[in-house]
Amino acid sequence: MQFIRKRNENVRAFVHLAEEPVQERLLRSQSVPMLSGVPLAVKDLIDVAGMPTRLGCRAVDLRPQQHALVIANLLGEGAVIAGKSHTTEFAMSGWGVSPLGRPLNPIDASDVYFSGGSSNGSASAVAAGLVPAALGTDTGGSVRIPSSWCGITGLKGSPGWVSTKGVAALSQRFDVVGPMARTASDVRLLYRAMLPAARRQVLEKGLEQATAQPLPTLVFLDDASLPEADADMLASYRDSQARCEALGFPVSIARIPVSFAQMSQVWAGLSGTEGYLNNRQWVDDPAAPLDDAVRESLTQSGRTDLASYFNLLNRAGQYREQIESLLPAGGMLVVPTTSTPATRLTQFDPQRPLGIYTRFVNLIQGCAIAVPNGFTHDQRPTSMQFVAGYGQDAAVLHAAIQWQAQTDWHEQVRRLHQQQMQ
Repeated sequence: MQFIRKRNENVRAFVHLAEEPVQERLLRSQSVPMLSGVPLAVKDLIDVAGMPTRLGCRAVDLRPQQHALVIANLLGEGAVIAGKSHTTEFAMSGWGVSPLGRPLNPIDASDVYFSGGSSNGSASAVAAGLVPAALGTDTGGSVRIPSSWCGITGLKGSPGWVSTKGVAALSQRFDVVGPMARTASDVRLLYRAMLPAARRQVLEKGLEQATAQPLPTLVFLDDASLPEADADMLASYRDSQARCEALGFPVSIARIPVSFAQMSQVWAGLSGTEGYLNNRQWVDDPAAPLDDAVRESLTQSGRTDLASYFNLLNRAGQYREQIESLLPAGGMLVVPTTSTPATRLTQFDPQRPLGIYTRFVNLIQGCAIAVPNGFTHDQRPTSMQFVAGYGQDAAVLHAAIQWQAQTDWHEQVRRLHQQQMQ
């Protein structure tokens, strides 16, 4: 803890560090615990008994008496909770800034880049080497965006697989708790420990089946489907396409049947309405010290009428059918994680939807894992996602593990982080 506390002074990944690490002295597991002594950062939407839950907001100071169910599962497997990591206010922004602080993006120690959000503190803590793994939440990309910008690996699993009991909600329709680590293998280990026993068995069976089967068909998109992607992200994406073919993955090219912008707008309408309903006790209180942009966004979303909400639900169902029609049996879609690499602090643009390539996965109730896949000319990490439909968590994990077994982008990013954190 002394090392974490000292390094956090510069990295600023934690909003609250435990006085004493939270761990379970008598483990419930009958076998060797999966995470014996492994310290974790926990996004500050997730309850840890004895620690405040702030939601990235000056108006909130909850004092939970019980652990969130996912925390109880992890403690039972030997994990140690080091503290609560920063989140953007109510987990609403992808930039990685909140009234309670902004973590360093460890790709550059001079602190010139945003970390991405809303699981900004968790990504920063892993990238800076404070902890080997962390928990984030993902409503529209909040695990995958900071994983992309900080150069780590992050999983958005199928909704409902990990319990959200004891996790502050933004949108129950889309919220998931997701593992973040340097490698897909470490993400797999943390995810297994997070799951309840029945889901864990499903995951393990799926991983066994994926190992025994040929590599899945990967569907890459044509350039016309990705108008938002900048030159660096697109170049890494095409290089990865060629690399996947060379590694033996069957590869096909497709055009997306509905634009990412259209899906993003529907996601925003649904999640915004639910976000207002979940946080209105603070949004409707003029004395509550909220960020003006957050209050205005949620207030506007709260004006959505029932007919409009149901229209958005219907459109979401249609989009899910269209995206799933792209996927061959056992196949998956490959998409850039973000449209650009990490953005400079001087280039903040609140109108830019950072989740343009992530929100659709939540909208279709799918699963995805973000992995490093290259660098820009100025050494910023790039990232891509393996995406599949609901329940295919084992398939995307296996694909990512195979990718990282044959490439070293994750190791190159590790070396970059180590150089910056010296």
